[in-house]
Parts: sequence; C-alpha cells; structure tokens
Amino acid sequence: MRAKLGFGLLAVVCVFVGAAAAQQTVDGFVIPGNLPLLKLPIVVTTCGQGPGALMFDVICDTAGIPCEERELLTVEEFVSECTGDTAWNVLVIITGTSLKGMGAAGVDVDSEVKRCLALIEAARELGVTIIVAQIEGPSRRTDEYDEKSIRAMTPEADLLITRSDVNDDGYFTRIAEEKGIPQIFIEKTLDLQKLLPILFGMN
Repeated sequence: MRAKLGFGLLAVVCVFVGAAAAQQTVDGFVIPGNLPLLKLPIVVTTCGQGPGALMFDVICDTAGIPCEERELLTVEEFVSECTGDTAWNVLVIITGTSLKGMGAAGVDVDSEVKRCLALIEAARELGVTIIVAQIEGPSRRTDEYDEKSIRAMTPEADLLITRSDVNDDGYFTRIAEEKGIPQIFIEKTLDLQKLLPILFGMN
C-alpha cells in the first residue's frame, strides 16, 4: 500500500513539475509552453466595433510591429489579401462591443459575430493563426452584447490574450483549460507594448 501511495504521489509531483516546465515568466508575463507559431504581419479587427482594434494597432505601431487595422474586414477581403509576400500570418479579433460604434457602422452584434466567425473559418483553412483578445477590461464586459462577442470568439482562439480584471468569474480560464488554448493575462492594455515583441521574437 505504501508503495502504491508513493507512486501516486510521484505521479502528481511529475504532473506539477511538467506543468511548471511548460511555461515561463518573461518580463512579468506568464508565457505558456504551448504557444502557436506566431509570424508577422498582423491584421486586427473587432467583433463589435469597439475601439480595441485601433488601440491594438496603435500599440503595434509604437512597438514597430507590422499590423493593419480593418474595422469591417470581410472574409472576401481577407482571403484575397492572404496571398503572396504580404499575406497575413496572424488574425487578431478584439472582443467587446460598442453600441455607438456598431450604430455608426450600420451593423449589429449578430452580424459582427457572423462576420468574425467567417473570418476564423477562412483563417483556419489558410493556416493563419487566430488571436482572440479582450484588452479593454470591464468597460467591454458589461452587457449581453459584450457577452455575445466574447463567448462566440473566445473558444475559437489559437491564443487568448485577456485583461485579468475581466476574469473575476473565471470564464476565460475555464475556456482555455477546456479547449486547451494557451492563455496570457495582462494587467492593463499598454502591457501589450512589452508583450507583443516577446511573442513575435523581437526582443
């Protein structure tokens, strides 16, 4: 019996050691070991017409990362531009909605979800990596529209980047664990200025 207990304890220890070895902390970010291969350039859009995609693009520009923001990127545009030397290698979808932004663009949350799911399907067929990010914090997790955007996109990611202050209910952690999606938490949006160069091997 003692031998069996010893073996069981050893197995548990090995699991924890393996998990620890699979991730590393770099400049304060916990980087999982199962990251997808990330190559530039990036195209970023938003599922809900919030300002997050523009914020992401500005941060990329500041960090010297090739990125283009496309608020209403269609699957037809995406596919046609994923050719040749300028093909997108990463599709970033920012979650969280803006009623004002959707109204100005003449869209609603259902059409935004449909558009972004079509982009994700096309990205998978083309071998483009999909990052789903909630980077605006609690201001983009306040109502049913935000939840539609978040809950439709989050399970489809190859990598999740999430503001830690929107994970009080553990939703993002749970989805990442259930789907085996690597998850990186940031404390504030400007943390992307340090994180993105790490992820894309620019440090």
